[in-house]
Amino acid sequence: MEIHSSWGTFEWLVQDALEMGYRCGIVSNSDGHKGRPGASYPGASLFGAVGGLTCFLMPELSRKAMLDCIRKRHHYGTTGGHGGRMIIDVQASFDKEGTLYHDDPNLGPAEGAVTQSAIMGDIVHFPEGGAKFSADIIGAAPIERIDIFNGLDHIETIRPYKKEELGNRIRVVWEGAEYRGRFRQVIWDGSAQLSDNKIVDASPINFFNRDKTLDRVGDSGLAWRALTTGNIGGFDIWVEDPYGGTLKLETPLVKCGVPLEDISYEDEVFDNSGVLPRFLKIFRLPTENTHQAFSFERAIELKNQGDNAIYIRLTQEDGTLAWTSPIYIYR
Repeated sequence: MEIHSSWGTFEWLVQDALEMGYRCGIVSNSDGHKGRPGASYPGASLFGAVGGLTCFLMPELSRKAMLDCIRKRHHYGTTGGHGGRMIIDVQASFDKEGTLYHDDPNLGPAEGAVTQSAIMGDIVHFPEGGAKFSADIIGAAPIERIDIFNGLDHIETIRPYKKEELGNRIRVVWEGAEYRGRFRQVIWDGSAQLSDNKIVDASPINFFNRDKTLDRVGDSGLAWRALTTGNIGGFDIWVEDPYGGTLKLETPLVKCGVPLEDISYEDEVFDNSGVLPRFLKIFRLPTENTHQAFSFERAIELKNQGDNAIYIRLTQEDGTLAWTSPIYIYR
């Protein structure tokens, strides 16, 4: 299931597939129409994102190994660019034996093998017992967050930094698409004004198109032209007083004002969803995030009916995302 390309991010496709009971792997590609596979960058055009990349977990670089990897869903997709070459290893471990399938047994006879572990893309019949999920990540940029999913259910958001590490950096992120079609752009042109405080520095996130810019307006203001096509964009500001004053934002979809003392670890979300999600969120980051590698393990509560499609979405500080193919565990 391709969920990112130069045309944007289409995370809803894998959600639709899981809702319909499909067992699919996740990939990302270029589709940039410019003859530059793996290096597809937008200009002033309808393309709103950098072309994606897919990491295939193969024992060797050969045609046979590639096709075997695709059939087993042993791969993950990223939103590409310089930050899209992160290393992700996810595994499930079981306290009792299960049966591992590479071909989907829902589609006909499939050969199984006894197992007590699985990697991304595997299908495991696990009649009883407990499961743990673990991930080892080496980012191509500092890690902002990791979201764990069981199918359509969001289980947990993990941040590699602690609350006491938060500093004077405020992140504003917008995300969304207008509808399930080619011309799905959401326009986020807008401005920000910081009252009773000063902006020390500002940095754009995913301003890919040449005609989209983030500009300083005096000591305490910003103005920008931006769009999303399902992907994310936004900016960071470093402020003189970490908790002083109010940040006021104005875009076509969201107008809001938030005191800086209320901006912390958790997201402040302003939702204006239509057919598809469209929202803006504000949160605080460490002044400098040093967490580029991270590992964790979690016990997973399994549903007793249907698939448990366990996967993660990684968000790096540079605005690059990655999704692992789910591990499908069923009772």
